[in-house]
Amino acid sequence: MNSMTLLVVAGMAATIIALVEGIASMAHGGASDQARSHFLMFRRVGWQAITVAILLIILLNQYM
Repeated sequence: MNSMTLLVVAGMAATIIALVEGIASMAHGGASDQARSHFLMFRRVGWQAITVAILLIILLNQYM
């Protein structure tokens, strides 16, 4: 396993953790969910964007 693969796995794990936190916050509901829902969503989307960017870099390096 090389370093780029490790970065992709770490990015996927961070995305899953952020997703689970968002689902737990949504399930709890109330004022805490209102205050944190956007933050948790943007954090998840950010981790997804970083992971996809790393995957694109890996693909570009393999085919160039």
